Amino acid sequence: MSAHTGVPNTESKPGVSSQQEATVLFPGGSEMARRMRAFDWSTTPLGPTSEWPQSLRSAISILLASRAQIVLFWGPDLVALYNDAYAPAFGAKHPWALGKPARECWKEVWKGTLEPLFSGVVQSGESFHAEEYPFFLERHGYLEETYYDVSYDPVRAENGAVGGIFCIVSDATGRVLERRRWRTLKELSVRALSEATGGRSVPDRRRHHWRE
Repeated sequence: MSAHTGVPNTESKPGVSSQQEATVLFPGGSEMARRMRAFDWSTTPLGPTSEWPQSLRSAISILLASRAQIVLFWGPDLVALYNDAYAPAFGAKHPWALGKPARECWKEVWKGTLEPLFSGVVQSGESFHAEEYPFFLERHGYLEETYYDVSYDPVRAENGAVGGIFCIVSDATGRVLERRRWRTLKELSVRALSEATGGRSVPDRRRHHWRE
């Protein structure tokens, strides 16, 4: 997988300024669209936008327009491009994470977690999907226990190779922790009732008909 897998879009249109080209490539008025337009992509492994293949351009238009949490990792370095909805996932790493390789964005979960998952998608060309997948993320200067529903999908470049990974995620941390809290409360309630009754069973009046 090369930095510009596919056919680079190197044609320059007469009378079209670089600002106009950036507006076409990064459409919309969202925060991330504005940041991408202002970003110097030539300083990243992706190189200048004039060399980006159409497959990358199309993927960007999809993620910027979506309200789902999406990050696109592109090229051999898996450089990050993400939308507004995904920004909270990065926490304090936003907007620093834009244009950074995945191994830097998520260095705390790279070895042993994301690296093998992403390698599997690139090498097999097949998607990876999981619900409530655990990640210990460092987003605000400390490790957090988080859970995400994830779908990591390969994006094919013009030559048929996997050019990048389209990651659609949904934060499931609240759901997991709430379920755990209710389970703990239930266990405590059962234990307290058992101690109060000396271990004797208590009849369930909902299942009996009592005579006056």
